[in-house]
Amino acid sequence: MRSGRNKKQIDPNLKPEELERQAYARAIRLLGAREHTTTELRNKLGDSGFSSDVIELTLEQLIRSGYQSDERFATLYAEQLLRKHYGPLAISAKLSARGIDSAQSREAIELLDADWCEVATDALRSRFSSRFLSFTETPVTDAATVDAASNSEYDAAGKPELDQAEVGKYARFLNRRGFSSTDSIKAIRLAAETVSD
Repeated sequence: MRSGRNKKQIDPNLKPEELERQAYARAIRLLGAREHTTTELRNKLGDSGFSSDVIELTLEQLIRSGYQSDERFATLYAEQLLRKHYGPLAISAKLSARGIDSAQSREAIELLDADWCEVATDALRSRFSSRFLSFTETPVTDAATVDAASNSEYDAAGKPELDQAEVGKYARFLNRRGFSSTDSIKAIRLAAETVSD
């Protein structure tokens, strides 16, 4: 509905200079709301009815003036996704979906300088806090009590253990968040150990 309304605003009989001015003004409004990639701006201006020539001239002007930067977008978006506990694979995929090339994506992820195992652990604690908080119960220290309890619930030190179904659930969650299998396994162990200590 919105793109149809915007297309009606574009008069194809306008002089090229006026079309360029309108495209530039539209792009500035879009960039005023949030950062956009060149791909996003190209698509939105195209949906508004501007020709590809006008769009490319507008993008060149925006880049030259510093109002638009795919590098800046990639850096800011990667930081935002990291704060939301996404892993490097998900960040890369989300940057790619916004039109960021793989080299810029890798660079933005490297600039994060993140400990991905710690980020994955934070993601687990954030999502499954009630389960991991239940580990704060007093450890069972009497060997007879440990033997009497279901053997899979406590380790030799009397600390609660995760069963395989839980581990699988947490691993799938971390996989969907874009963490490697190695970081996921380490994070699950770390989350369980640090909360139960």
